[in-house]
Amino acid sequence: MTDLNTYTEITGLSAAERSPADSARPNISVMWRNDDVIVIRLAFRAGQTMPDHRAGKPILVLGQAGRIDFTVADSHIILEPGSAVHVDAKVIHSLHADTDAVATLMVLESSRSS
Repeated sequence: MTDLNTYTEITGLSAAERSPADSARPNISVMWRNDDVIVIRLAFRAGQTMPDHRAGKPILVLGQAGRIDFTVADSHIILEPGSAVHVDAKVIHSLHADTDAVATLMVLESSRSS
């Protein structure tokens, strides 16, 4: 990672540092944070899930590798490289890895009034 006054380069977002094979949950790593965003790498083994939950802030999830079934508001969105989903704060969602997969989660500081 390079952190300069005018920009920050964040690397390793698609790295496959997955959790142990017997773990039901993905490996979750905070890659970077500031006052506006937290950048988190989610590294899944096929079959791992993040059951229904909600984030206190808006989120943006980007597919980096593999295939993740992202469920929100009764819709199934397939996250693959080149795709993303934005979810407002406090909306229930879940993730299920159809294959070994990596996603980048960005927890956003909302500019809207709560």
